Amino acid sequence: MFNLCDNYEMEMNTEALKFILGMKIRQTRHQNKQSLKQLSELSGLSLSYISEIEKGKKYPKPEMLFKLAKGLSCSYEDLVSLKFENKGNPVTAILNSPFLNELPLKEFGISMTEIFELANNTPTKASAFIQTLLEIGRNYDLQVEHFLLASLRSYQKMHLNYFPELEKLAAKFIKNKLKNQSLNPSFLEQLLLNDYDVLVTYQDLSQDKELKSLRSIWIQGKHQKVIINQKLNASQKTFELAKEVFYRIKDIKIRPESSTWMKVESFEQVYNNFEASYFAGALILPEKPILKHISNFLKLQKWQPEKLEKIIKSYPTTPEMFLYRLSQLIPHHIQLPEMHYMRLHNTPGENKFFLTKELNTTDVFVPRGIGPHEHHCRRWASIQLLKKLAKKQKQGKPPNILISAQRSKFDDESGVFFNIAIARPMNINDNNNSGMTLGFKINTKFKNKTRFWNDEKVPEVQVHETCERCPLSHKQCKHRSANPDIYIKELDIKNKETKLQEFIQREQR
Repeated sequence: MFNLCDNYEMEMNTEALKFILGMKIRQTRHQNKQSLKQLSELSGLSLSYISEIEKGKKYPKPEMLFKLAKGLSCSYEDLVSLKFENKGNPVTAILNSPFLNELPLKEFGISMTEIFELANNTPTKASAFIQTLLEIGRNYDLQVEHFLLASLRSYQKMHLNYFPELEKLAAKFIKNKLKNQSLNPSFLEQLLLNDYDVLVTYQDLSQDKELKSLRSIWIQGKHQKVIINQKLNASQKTFELAKEVFYRIKDIKIRPESSTWMKVESFEQVYNNFEASYFAGALILPEKPILKHISNFLKLQKWQPEKLEKIIKSYPTTPEMFLYRLSQLIPHHIQLPEMHYMRLHNTPGENKFFLTKELNTTDVFVPRGIGPHEHHCRRWASIQLLKKLAKKQKQGKPPNILISAQRSKFDDESGVFFNIAIARPMNINDNNNSGMTLGFKINTKFKNKTRFWNDEKVPEVQVHETCERCPLSHKQCKHRSANPDIYIKELDIKNKETKLQEFIQREQR
């Protein structure tokens, strides 16, 4: 007999326990070739009561369970333990898998009971489906943390990345706490110390290669302490401290120990960190003034990057934070929901670009869906800016920020996107540059909201996800970094399918 608890101990909720017990009773009854009426007579319990138990609606008291065990000719221990005779039973896979049990199902309105019902109603298909999920996880390194972060992106997409309750909390803080004071590290340090007894210290983490990329570290002990990387600029320090304020305002205990994920332990941890970051961004870049600035910018007849740079510099923020903040406000307030945001990191001189943050509310392209060894399309405006930035750094003339725009055409059916791209050197890591893209689909709404959408100075460029998936030849694209292997393979399959259908149609005549 296979013990489900040998490999993984799960904290079962009441509803799940009810359903598992009901499933075991029904399974044992069928093995004994007993009807409900026969079990009722042997146990002395009413037929309707046993039926309710089997449906997972009731969990009987111990004395009733003893009667059921007697009627089923099994022991009490066998009846209440999390054991199933059949190792292939889908419930076995569910209970024995840390991957499945750590998924944030309840956050999406799915209960474990519903999963068990699926397994019970269509056991063969459900078992195959669950085993497939596990196999994908093993073969493609689909770790729980990847799923949790993907779940958060889905949650953001469902809400167009805009959360009014967090906006209100930030506005309330500005009104009641800031008043006429400026938001800066010194103010937040004093607030954390005086109101929450949290000490803030600054340390140089650059001497430790494992820790040098961290922005902050939270120390939970007899005295609470937050260590901030002293290499951060003022706006980055403000952002990290504002997150700490949020954790105290909301009395949140489940949170990461550092600014960069070392280990993702639960969806609640991921979500709490997201809310803290959203709150911090809303404090530094308040909703109303940002909307006023960006609305006026969109009314410009021509694309003027210098004016966008001036707006960014008027706030105590980084270009990354500013552009990402627009991804929160524009879809909701300016009603431009078809949006995508990407952030890439690049080491100057290297032809490698790593996706570090992404949110896509369209179904046109999925940058997270590409393989780990594929090459991001070098035609994207942000990658072109990163190359330009690296060249200027090599010449000893590094700019603080580069801004450009591009009308990006993904394919003939998906339309064109207006992309704003920004690149800059990273403060915390001297060896890396950061490039961001914020894009909106050019449709009727976008044309009505944005006057410079067809500025002739903004180039229209055909782009793709990766070189491996792109139909452009080497002659058509001088930026190609790899052969179109995936495109050729998909085209070959498509041609074979076409030929097969043509052959079948001929034979049917």
